[in-house]
Amino acid sequence: MCTVTWLRRPDGYHLLCNRDERDSRQPALGPGIHEQNGVKYIAPVDGDHGGSWIGSNEFGLSLCLLNRYGDVQSDENREFISRGLLLIDLLDCSEVEQATLRISDADLSRFRPFNLLVLPRSAKPALLEWTGSKFSIVNDVDCLVPLTSTSLTEPGSAVERRRQFAAIAGLNEDSLDDYHRSHLPTRGAYSVCMHRDGAATVSLSKVSVTQDEILFAYESGSPCQSTSATTVRLVSRSQS
Repeated sequence: MCTVTWLRRPDGYHLLCNRDERDSRQPALGPGIHEQNGVKYIAPVDGDHGGSWIGSNEFGLSLCLLNRYGDVQSDENREFISRGLLLIDLLDCSEVEQATLRISDADLSRFRPFNLLVLPRSAKPALLEWTGSKFSIVNDVDCLVPLTSTSLTEPGSAVERRRQFAAIAGLNEDSLDDYHRSHLPTRGAYSVCMHRDGAATVSLSKVSVTQDEILFAYESGSPCQSTSATTVRLVSRSQS
């Protein structure tokens, strides 16, 4: 049940993402600088499939992937492509429209359901939704913070995390950081820093984008316990 928040600034934004995973998954590799079609980007690497759940490129465009559960009964005998590989394929895009067009033309039936946040440096973000049978684009996204991995069968954690977000007094970078480390209302499956049998929050990613640079700070392990971060920097590049 991953959780994503962001805060817009005059020259960019501040993006945070908790990744919640089963303890049976392989550990991820921390963020590094990669290149695709001449575009540099920063992303951690999933330990099982080699894709990623979050990435930011030198144009200041960030992508963040959240799984959807309960939309359709997937054929368990079918082999799906990892959703994280789709995110990597889109990290050479310079703007929201380019990412939207490419994903609209893709054969999404190869992927399990997902929500994909596309967050640009200055334009409006978009949320690209694939239910397993229908693709749609949500353009009024800033009002949807926080985003969580959606489940039609277990909506309680999303409701509680939105309630805790609404209770934040004075929204800023520090209060967002506190929110992502929070055990409110209690330490467990509903808290943003999640702990339950067989699964937990396994990392916190924090991306700061300005006109000059992209800073990606990555904390491995539960955010409530992490004491250090790996930080990777990219110089911003103009779209022209």
